[in-house]
Amino acid sequence: MKVLVDANLLIYLNVKMPDDEARLVEKFWEELNRNHELFVNLLVLDETLYISRKKYGVPFEETMEFIDRAVLPHTEILTLGLETYVEARKYMIRYGLKPSDSIHAATVEVFGLQAIASEDADFDETGIKRLWL
Repeated sequence: MKVLVDANLLIYLNVKMPDDEARLVEKFWEELNRNHELFVNLLVLDETLYISRKKYGVPFEETMEFIDRAVLPHTEILTLGLETYVEARKYMIRYGLKPSDSIHAATVEVFGLQAIASEDADFDETGIKRLWL
């Protein structure tokens, strides 16, 4: 299955967590890598960098190293353009999604992906299959 990886998963992989929670997240990531074709867009990477720093105090340099080492070898970066924007507008209006979530939903649609790996239950209303722990 082709799956968009949301920033929340990458953030959890990037920050310090209790050992039992970290093991669950790492196991989920390994299963995704083993069983699916994974994608991100630049907004996912932006959110990973920003939230890791703002909320968890992880320096940009550490998060960039994490992305380079642990994310990019396992994912393909999809481009955002006019078609994604047009579809994102529909998700904002129809489902009231935040702009960033609307862009992620539109990325799934525009690129013909089958699911999103995200803890964000707002995607459930859209009909997009959501994978989570």
